[in-house]
Amino acid sequence: MEYKDVIRDFALRTKRNLEFIEKEVSIDSTKPEVYEVTQLVNSLLGLIVFPREEYMSRLPETPLAELVDQGWAVPRVVGDYPQVNTLRELIDYIRHAISHFNIEFITNAEREITGIVLWNRKYRGGKPGKIIWKAEMNIEELRKLAFKFIDLIIDRESEI
Repeated sequence: MEYKDVIRDFALRTKRNLEFIEKEVSIDSTKPEVYEVTQLVNSLLGLIVFPREEYMSRLPETPLAELVDQGWAVPRVVGDYPQVNTLRELIDYIRHAISHFNIEFITNAEREITGIVLWNRKYRGGKPGKIIWKAEMNIEELRKLAFKFIDLIIDRESEI
């Protein structure tokens, strides 16, 4: 089926795919192996990187405190790095972390993925430099962020 509004339709389809996989995993763990966390990261890759040029400059500059009040999950900074200030900056940092595979998966004793660490580096001449931001989220927080971003895309694209 064609995309009529590429960014909005992609977000809607990503949401439906994520919900389907989560439902299948929760209903019957004996089904063929599917990996809901892998799908979540792949979905974020598509949602955040795919519409970059066309969409990211239109994101609101909503302060982090307002995002939390609106139900967004915000990554916890790890180490002595400054936290981002706005939604646009947060999505930009996550975009760079995911697109450059600056991520590390956190696992528990049963080797299940329970969270993710993301970081950003300064790049000079195409080469990675020092880390400028590092943060972590558990999987539920990452899921919450992804679904809030999907809803933002759907709502904003409906207005245009």
